[in-house]
Amino acid sequence: MIFNQLKDFTVIDTETTGLSKYRRITEFAAIKFRNGHPISRYDILINPRIAIPMETVKINQIDDNMVKNAPTICEVSDDIYSILGDDILVAHNAKFDVEGLNNRLVQGLRNKWIDTLEIFKQTLTISSYSLSSISRHLGLEEIQTHRALDDCDMTVKCLSLIEKPYKINIHDELIAVGNYKCSDIKPTEFRCDTLNGVHCVITGSVDGVSRLDIHKAIVNHGGTIGTSVIIKTRYLITGDYGCGNSKLNKAQMKMRNNENIEIIDFHTFNEMFSLGL
Repeated sequence: MIFNQLKDFTVIDTETTGLSKYRRITEFAAIKFRNGHPISRYDILINPRIAIPMETVKINQIDDNMVKNAPTICEVSDDIYSILGDDILVAHNAKFDVEGLNNRLVQGLRNKWIDTLEIFKQTLTISSYSLSSISRHLGLEEIQTHRALDDCDMTVKCLSLIEKPYKINIHDELIAVGNYKCSDIKPTEFRCDTLNGVHCVITGSVDGVSRLDIHKAIVNHGGTIGTSVIIKTRYLITGDYGCGNSKLNKAQMKMRNNENIEIIDFHTFNEMFSLGL
């Protein structure tokens, strides 16, 4: 039914380092559809730049050795944007995948999306709506590896077996990472007061970590954030690339004037204040 209604869309899936909101992507896969038929397939391993927990390795068999020479999310962001284009995205438990991409891609994500979990809940009565449970219920041979492209294939196969009519809900509520004001960021899970009101400014981009996540972590640790170096700025945090000369120049001038400001790279800052990113 979905293949008749939508015609053009892309089925996606991601594998990650875990389930927390700070998870990083280790694999991205997609199957692009045109006129209801698959036309291309993609599968990209991604280096998360952190150790992959063993409990996660047991699920998807993606370990540190497999991704050590893989590109980072920043390095493949343009490729992923090219694959997705303006397509409607289709995924099982889509919010997990879409939010993960939205948080990790360099410019966030603006695509509309459909969650097949909603479709299967409308059409099947089973105790669990995991993809493996749905596939077993529909009589499909269960996949042995929990990998992104395998899950894309299984999502497509399960959808093709649903004959009962269902409503397709197209979501567009996710906001791209860059579209927010610093004043909008409020503490959500106050962990400690290590920053204790310290004002921080970020310049540049960090490989594998969105600016939104960094801002949230700073605020959750008691700090304050801004977009410009001002009198009260204590730290100018530099990213891995794309650092703005105007912020750097202003901070360097303040340092020459013996003002209380420090230029610090993100990874040192992250470890110093135990942000957990």
